[in-house]
Amino acid sequence: MTGISEKDIAKALQRPGALPAFLTALGILAALIVQGFLTATFVSLSVIADSSLDSDFFGQLWAGQLVGSLAGPVPITIGVFLCFWQVAPIAANLRLAHVVTRALLAATAGMALLFVLGLIYLFVLWLLSLGGAFDGGGLEGVAPIGPSVLGVLLRSLGVLVGVIPVVVLGAVLLWGWLQRHPLKQAVKGTIDEV
Repeated sequence: MTGISEKDIAKALQRPGALPAFLTALGILAALIVQGFLTATFVSLSVIADSSLDSDFFGQLWAGQLVGSLAGPVPITIGVFLCFWQVAPIAANLRLAHVVTRALLAATAGMALLFVLGLIYLFVLWLLSLGGAFDGGGLEGVAPIGPSVLGVLLRSLGVLVGVIPVVVLGAVLLWGWLQRHPLKQAVKGTIDEV
């Protein structure tokens, strides 16, 4: 079994195309944050409109919705950036079907990162509940790890479904930009070297 050498790591870090991938991921992050903000606002307003709750509850509800909507975009865009830079970069000479396929792969990579972070969070909560850190009203009713892992997976898949259109749009816009402004060096990812 061969390991990854320092030469392989240096080659990967010097791979061209980091700036376009970063700017695309940044644009995707901005779009997802705006989308999450608007969703949080309208969900909160719909709850307030359907009930006779005071405005203090609206602030709490909106803050909770907003935090939830920001939790997914950051890992998703990190995964998209790494995929567009290292694994499956978008190049001007690709066909549209390849661009969309690479965008789907990038969104799935972001979802995988989100899933792993969710598992880490779940594991930390589980460890804290074992240590008695939450005695007196904390996590006595914490579900076993097994069903919670399924919940994390299903939430991650739900986020994936929501971000796919934004990631595909970002990839298509990057592809169009690269056709008008070709890079000096050809970009190749891990998927191109196989």
